[in-house]
Amino acid sequence: MKEEQLEGELIKKQVEEEIEREKLRDMERKKRAANTREEFKIANEELLQVQAEIALKEREEERRILEYAKKRDALDHLKKTKEEERFKNKLDTR
Repeated sequence: MKEEQLEGELIKKQVEEEIEREKLRDMERKKRAANTREEFKIANEELLQVQAEIALKEREEERRILEYAKKRDALDHLKKTKEEERFKNKLDTR
């Protein structure tokens, strides 16, 4: 009888230890999952920041391209006007 009682207590202790180990493993899994979620959150925020910076640079580049095109068009128009003026002056002097 005593032997059966000792065996029962040993089994009970082993079960309790296994339950405790499982709790610790579960806590560790939850901790790793939380860390992973946090890392993804930070990575996503950094990605959004980089994307915003790229979009800003692209808008600035587009603005510069449009500004250059306007200046080029204005210069072309000025050249054409001057050519027409010179041509008209040549005709007037003849």
